[in-house]
Amino acid sequence: MIKIKKIVHPHSYEIMQARTDQAHLTGQPIIEHPFWYENTETGQLYYDLYGCVAWPTAVSEKGKAMPGYVGILGVVKSKIEGALIQDAAFQLLAEGAARDVPTLLEMILAMRKDYGFGLHPDLLQCWYGDPERFVKNVALKNERLVATGGEKAVILIIPPNDFYDPKSFDNYVHSLRSVLVPNNKRFFFGGGNLLKQHLRAFERDNPAVLAIGGLVHTLLGHCTWAGSSRKTVFVIEDF
Repeated sequence: MIKIKKIVHPHSYEIMQARTDQAHLTGQPIIEHPFWYENTETGQLYYDLYGCVAWPTAVSEKGKAMPGYVGILGVVKSKIEGALIQDAAFQLLAEGAARDVPTLLEMILAMRKDYGFGLHPDLLQCWYGDPERFVKNVALKNERLVATGGEKAVILIIPPNDFYDPKSFDNYVHSLRSVLVPNNKRFFFGGGNLLKQHLRAFERDNPAVLAIGGLVHTLLGHCTWAGSSRKTVFVIEDF
């Protein structure tokens, strides 16, 4: 059952143009899209949804390896009048873990199907993670997906912000902790208990923390769920 539906403003083109004109007058660099998403189970509204993945860790000398992790975050559309779109909260909608890559890829396919993949060209097309590990596994999976569903069906893995920084994990932990502080909380759990457990039993390079932390770090750096006021050409497919 699909848990997300897309809602488009009945006058999407006109309202987008009006918001752009207003943004030009006020010097606002970003504007709200004329479409959003609704959780069909809870009624919660979202500006956009994002997926992330972290692969299983390498096997240590003791034979221990941490399982990989996949998750989906929703950027909550505030019901408070005047709330700034760039200060939107994040909600964990779904998560899963596995020790083998094929299972993780199947989890991605199942999760994106549940959360509206295909409702919009960009929705859950890209998943934030390490694009250079398990390239062969992903490529083989994508070959099969293309054969049955075309080019749009592929799983695209893209690196989160600062992924190649030697201190990326530290940066991701700091970003995740910054949205969990009690007096300025912007991150809410709702998709399960895996991330909570991993945060309590904190281990360095933990895939769950790496995946969600990297995604949160990226979202804090760029308000990707909003449009640019400098864009003047609208494509119907965008709505």
